Amino acid sequence: MSTLFVSISFFCLIGAAAVSLYMAFAGGRRAVDERFADLAVKMRVTQGALDAEQYDPNLLRMIFRWAAKKVPQPKLDTPQGEKLQQTLLQAGYIKSAAPHLYQVVRVLMAAGCGMIGLIVGLIFFRQGLQPVVFAFGGAAAGIFIPSYYIGRRARIRQTNISRQLSDVLDLLVVCVEAGLGLYEAIRIVGTECERHGQEIGLELSLVASEISAGASLGIALRNLADRTAVEDIKPLAATLIQSEQLGAQIGPALHASSDALRTRRRLRAEEQAQKVSIKMLFPLVLFVLPSMIAVIVGPAMIQVIKTMTGT
Repeated sequence: MSTLFVSISFFCLIGAAAVSLYMAFAGGRRAVDERFADLAVKMRVTQGALDAEQYDPNLLRMIFRWAAKKVPQPKLDTPQGEKLQQTLLQAGYIKSAAPHLYQVVRVLMAAGCGMIGLIVGLIFFRQGLQPVVFAFGGAAAGIFIPSYYIGRRARIRQTNISRQLSDVLDLLVVCVEAGLGLYEAIRIVGTECERHGQEIGLELSLVASEISAGASLGIALRNLADRTAVEDIKPLAATLIQSEQLGAQIGPALHASSDALRTRRRLRAEEQAQKVSIKMLFPLVLFVLPSMIAVIVGPAMIQVIKTMTGT
C-alpha cells in the first residue's frame, strides 16, 4: 500500500470525523449563535462600524461581496468583452451583472485553486520549485474552469433549444390557427415551455416581454436570434418578419418553417450517420487492428524466432 493512498485515506477520515462532530454539536447551538450574532450586529451598527445592509452571516457570501468590490468591471466595449457577454447570453445568464460576477468567480477560483495547489505541493514536495509549479498550475486551472463551464453550458443550451424548436413551432401553429395573435401565441407557449423547464420557454418569454415593452416583432426576433445563436432560429425570424411586413398569414409561414426545420434535422441526422463510418475508422486502426495483428501474426512470429534461433 503506497504512502500517498494512506495519507489521502487518513485526511478523508479526519475530515469525515470533523464534519460529524460539527453536525452533532452545531444543531443545538444554532439558535443561540444566531441570537448572539444578531445582537453583535446591532451593537456594531449602532456604533457605526458596520452597515446592516452589507452584513451577511454566510462567510462565503461575504467574501464574494468583498471580492466583487475589489475586482474591476470588465470592459464590454472591447472585442473580448463583447464575446464574453455574448457567451454568457448564450449560456442563459441574461442579467447585466453577469460579466462582473463571472470575472469575480474567475479571480476567486484562481486564488482558491492556487492555494490548494500550493498546499499539495508543500505536502508532497517540500523542496525545490515543485510547490510553486503546483500553485501556478492550480491558478491556471481556476482561470480555465469557469471559461470551460460557460462554453459547455452555452453549447448544451443551444443544442436543447434547437431540439425543442420544432415542437414549439407546432404549438405556435396550433395557437395561431385557433385564432390567437402571434404575440399571444408566443407568450402562452413561452409560459408553458418555461413551466416545463425548457430553455426555449425563457427565450420566448423574453420575446413577449420585449414586445409588450414597445419593441417591434422584428427587433424582438432579431434579439432572439442574436441571443441564442442557434442557426435554425435565424431563418425562422426572417420568415416571420417578412410575413409581418407583407401582411401574409402567420399560420402557413409557421407551418412551412416547421416542415423546413424537420427536413434540416433529418438531413443533419443523415449527415451524422454518414460520418459514423469515418469516425469508427480511427479507433479500429489504433486499437482493434493492432490487437488482430498480434493475435494472427503473433504465433507465426514466435515460431519463426524459434526456428531462426534453433531453440
